[in-house]
Amino acid sequence: MSALVWFARIIILLLVLRFVLRMLFGSRPVARRQPIPPTRAQERVGGELVRDPNCGTHIPKARAIAVGTGADIKYFCSTTCRDAYARK
Repeated sequence: MSALVWFARIIILLLVLRFVLRMLFGSRPVARRQPIPPTRAQERVGGELVRDPNCGTHIPKARAIAVGTGADIKYFCSTTCRDAYARK
């Protein structure tokens, strides 16, 4: 009977210890990481980014001001940068 009493005391002690630790540090659920399936090239949510040659700001290509044709297209973040680049 003595062994059963000690076993019950250990169980109670572990439960109390667990309760105290949760009160001190909180309980955070463990997030399980899902494996990322292999994909081809991932595209940014906002689209392709281009760099303004005047100030160096990266902006979405869809919102940029494009100047030039063919392979010689330059993208600007604003008309101010476009005009300052043209004056150089």
